[in-house]
Amino acid sequence: MARLAKNPEVVCTELEDGAVLLNMETRFYYSLNDSGLEIWRLLETPGEGDELGRRLTARLEVDDATAAEAASSFLVELERERLVVAADGVQAGAPVSSEAEAGGERRRFSAPELIRHDEPLHEVTTSPFDSQLPLAE
Repeated sequence: MARLAKNPEVVCTELEDGAVLLNMETRFYYSLNDSGLEIWRLLETPGEGDELGRRLTARLEVDDATAAEAASSFLVELERERLVVAADGVQAGAPVSSEAEAGGERRRFSAPELIRHDEPLHEVTTSPFDSQLPLAE
């Protein structure tokens, strides 16, 4: 599997128990659970399933084999939905240091989930000052 990175056309909004991803190209949006969000965060530095799995064990209560398998299968789902792309030519964020990964309390692991919502968004506003939006009275 190639090294993968976040698709620059995907917007992430973190929530209390996960996140929502919006692919601006397809206009489909997705829900991530907490473990899925953790893998998404780890993609700040592009990686492969095994590598992300090792980094995931530093953040969540999970063994290496389970983390590597979960990360690999989750990356396949993300790639199928075009939420991640090959890392070639993609501007990566700052690398995540081992200290940052190990710091803090490890949270409980659950299988990462990516839920695609059936209907794409018909309109996507990228600015709160969009002239097509009605003004509140």
